[in-house]
Amino acid sequence: MDLLNADLSSVGRLEQHLSSRPWLVERIHAGDPAALRRFQRHLAAIADASAAGDGAEAVALLNRLLARHAIHPRISGHDAGTWHLHVSDTDASVADTLAAEALFGLTLLVTEMGATRLGRCSAAGCHQAFVDTSTNGSRRFCSTRCATRTNVANYRQRRNQSPT
Repeated sequence: MDLLNADLSSVGRLEQHLSSRPWLVERIHAGDPAALRRFQRHLAAIADASAAGDGAEAVALLNRLLARHAIHPRISGHDAGTWHLHVSDTDASVADTLAAEALFGLTLLVTEMGATRLGRCSAAGCHQAFVDTSTNGSRRFCSTRCATRTNVANYRQRRNQSPT
């Protein structure tokens, strides 16, 4: 969900998002942020359908994206101890590379955990998407920070409303 939650408003923001992946930063083109923002809207629709419990719609939307964005898995590495998976062509744009990675990850998530494991944070003012890996699918917040902030606010509200 990092790609969905990322601020991709400019090339600079995309560079920040990819700061741990310098080999991608050096390949960024001016059109990548706009292409990724369009892709984020599609990811948001999948996350929203999943969060609403509509797994069939989430899968239908994911399948449409899979049809539009080619995923070409290949194993890469420098020696036997560094094998890893790439899911796009070596000459693919940064936007296409990130889209392929996101779709591959979502496809694995849906097939391994189910189509309703994406959520939207319940904290006031936060709408970050997250993957619910809890055993019973009950996660409500994107982070411990949002959960704590909400719980403290609810406690204070109850305390202020209680008769003294």
